[in-house]
Amino acid sequence: MKAVAHYTLVLLAVIFAAASLIPLIPTEWWAVRLLDFPRLPLAAALVVVGLGLLPFLRRSPGSVGSVLALATGALAVHAFILWPYLPTGGTRLDVCPVERRLSVLVANVQFGNRDARPLVEAIRRIDPDLFLAMETDAWWDEALKPLLGSMPHVLQRITGSYYGIHLFSRLPLVNGEIRHLAGQDTPAIVTGVTLRTGEVVSFVGLHPKPPQVWQSARGRDAELYAAADVLRERVEPGVLAGDLNATPWEIAVERTQRLAGLIDPRRGYGYVATWNAKSAWMRWPLDHVLHQGGFATRAVERHSAFGSDHFPYLVRLCRASDRAGKAPPLEKAGDVDVANAVLAAAGTTERLERR
Repeated sequence: MKAVAHYTLVLLAVIFAAASLIPLIPTEWWAVRLLDFPRLPLAAALVVVGLGLLPFLRRSPGSVGSVLALATGALAVHAFILWPYLPTGGTRLDVCPVERRLSVLVANVQFGNRDARPLVEAIRRIDPDLFLAMETDAWWDEALKPLLGSMPHVLQRITGSYYGIHLFSRLPLVNGEIRHLAGQDTPAIVTGVTLRTGEVVSFVGLHPKPPQVWQSARGRDAELYAAADVLRERVEPGVLAGDLNATPWEIAVERTQRLAGLIDPRRGYGYVATWNAKSAWMRWPLDHVLHQGGFATRAVERHSAFGSDHFPYLVRLCRASDRAGKAPPLEKAGDVDVANAVLAAAGTTERLERR
């Protein structure tokens, strides 16, 4: 029995370590990229298996020691990647004039969910300035109409599929449009938002396609890079929000942030998993509200489950001042070339210009 436990733990340690290290390979294949999602559960599993192997170290110091070294190396990778998302006390702005505040709530309602009451009640309680709903259909379009009393400005596209999208706003929208970024068949919202000061800022809301093991992540990545390009080309600072079907530490998300000079409010605040609300352990952050320079974070909040497999995710921002412009992009060498290669492979003519 001890031998069975020994070999089982060794096998599990090797599997978990391999699953931890394989996502370091720079590839578009979802079978690899998917392994970037469960980094926290994989780290916890490695700790448990590693502790289970310790009693066998004296009996088999060579093999067990090698496996423990491999597991420790994988844990070090997880620690390096996840460290920025630990609650280490990131910078938060405590005081912000009411007229400079902007709160953005995102929620994937889950296609087929037919109970809108908990979400509508939550939105009334949270009282955001912008509410981005994804996976909406004609039923949800009708169910969310009670929000129009306080959020009369709306942009929406009903697709009859998983990619319907609605933006409700209490603030006036300027030149709002539905676009298909990077030629994808997933509609995105691109609009200006008039703050209470009268200043207009940019907003991009999107919901790229979710992972499919047998497919490439190229379409999702192309949409992220195209969204970054929208914000790069605008003079005013902006916000990128949505269920990105990506974790914040993924290569494509980090490149998107660098290309558009975006800041993730999660950094220093915490992991803040938003999916899967129906699982106690399989949870990671897929919903995002990223902002450019000129904004500061006031609060990051995950609200209670409402029947979807996603939690509602809220970020409260403060516009620093009318003269506080966007931070310049922090591109690494090759970021623009990689983004343009992905856009070209996705079959779109969109290209990012060098800065």
